[in-house]
Amino acid sequence: MATVAGLALLGTLADALEGAVTQRRGREAAVITFLVAASGISAAGIGSAFWALLAGLFVHLVLDWKRS
Repeated sequence: MATVAGLALLGTLADALEGAVTQRRGREAAVITFLVAASGISAAGIGSAFWALLAGLFVHLVLDWKRS
């Protein structure tokens, strides 16, 4: 059942990734956020979703600061 549900969500995932990386600005932060979340990293009892948001925000701020 979980496999069927996962397969049903592949289209949604593909559309979300395409939307995230279509625009040039913010592409790197979106990809880093996705990769950290997909990695399943857990540190200090905090799950990968939190670390993904932190990593994406950090990359976005560093690249935005660098551009200006």
